[in-house]
Amino acid sequence: MRADGRVRLLTVSPIAQRFVAMLMLSAALVAGIGAHAYRQALVEIEQRANDVARLQDDHRARMEELAEALTRAADRGRAEAAEAVASLMEQRNELIERMHDVEQRLASAESERERAQTTHEGLLDKLRQIETRPVARGEGAPERAASVERLRVEALAERGRLAVEDQRLALEMRAANSDLARLRAGERDAARAQDATLVELGGRTRVQIDEIVRVLRSTGLTPERVLANRGSSAGGPFAPPAANAPAADGLAPASLQLASLGADLERLRDMRTALRRLPFGPPLRDYGVMSPYGVRRDPFNGQLAMHSGLDMSAPMRTPVMATAPGRVSVASWSGEYGNLVEIQHDFGITTRYGHLTRIDVRVGQRVERQQTVGLLGSTGRSTGPHVHYEVIVDGRTVDPARYVEAIRNVRKIE
Repeated sequence: MRADGRVRLLTVSPIAQRFVAMLMLSAALVAGIGAHAYRQALVEIEQRANDVARLQDDHRARMEELAEALTRAADRGRAEAAEAVASLMEQRNELIERMHDVEQRLASAESERERAQTTHEGLLDKLRQIETRPVARGEGAPERAASVERLRVEALAERGRLAVEDQRLALEMRAANSDLARLRAGERDAARAQDATLVELGGRTRVQIDEIVRVLRSTGLTPERVLANRGSSAGGPFAPPAANAPAADGLAPASLQLASLGADLERLRDMRTALRRLPFGPPLRDYGVMSPYGVRRDPFNGQLAMHSGLDMSAPMRTPVMATAPGRVSVASWSGEYGNLVEIQHDFGITTRYGHLTRIDVRVGQRVERQQTVGLLGSTGRSTGPHVHYEVIVDGRTVDPARYVEAIRNVRKIE
């Protein structure tokens, strides 16, 4: 020890030396245990993150199965409805055919009755002609009387046969008219039932279409945008048809109703398909909103600035999910975004996920809805753990909250 310009030696007893050595050894042990505990904690954190990712993937798979089940149920409902309409159409067509058969029977009976009446009148004419015809030379009275009597007997027999036949035909015509009236009543009932079924199905279908349209418009999208280039080409100004107006394709009114319903069902199917391809819902399961979309005070310099996304907070390394199917266009460090994933979706829509601590996808990779694309972090220009989520339509950012909140209405529709 140096003091007052002189060096003094301190003598440490062996016990003190052992005590100091034990202290140093203990410190080394504590440091080693601490380092080991820290490494163990990192391993456990990584394992938990992997477990969360696996659970997230399992949840995504279950949601996909549920979506498929809902689609199958909807398809099954549409198939049952179409089957019910087809059954009504078949019953109605059968009634119409039976009505046609009865009408033919009535027409045949009427023709037969007219033929019998004509035959009877012909015999009476012959009888009158013989009675009024002058007596021919060489013809005796007995011969003429015998001829008249023979014709009179034939006429009476024919009249009797005609009376019986007329009675039979009258009964048959009454029965046919009764059948015809019953069939016509049944046809009217079948037509009303068919119309009611078509109206109900069409109404339910249009209600669902209107609900989807409202969801789309709430995000700023239009049905025309998501249904562009789908289906066949057709056009012309809209004008409601008159009651007796012929169909452009030669269809009966019922067939026009079926064609209209089929078009609505096809439109509903296409719109449901579009819903599954749009980025509806949040990229995190549980989150808090740190900063909404729009003008705000910058968290670093306090100046007003445009915030182009939605900042959603959650624990560090929380899995961040794709909000719709698409293809990865960016998966790398990107300046103030930090680690950034960008996904190109259908309909000219792009989503971005910034400040990730880890990226789990690569450029060009195809991803599905709710597939993990990375882990939440605080890289880049960030004040704390969160994901900066953007929705871009035609190259311009829009409020992601519209798409996040729309998922509630989409679930109601499904």
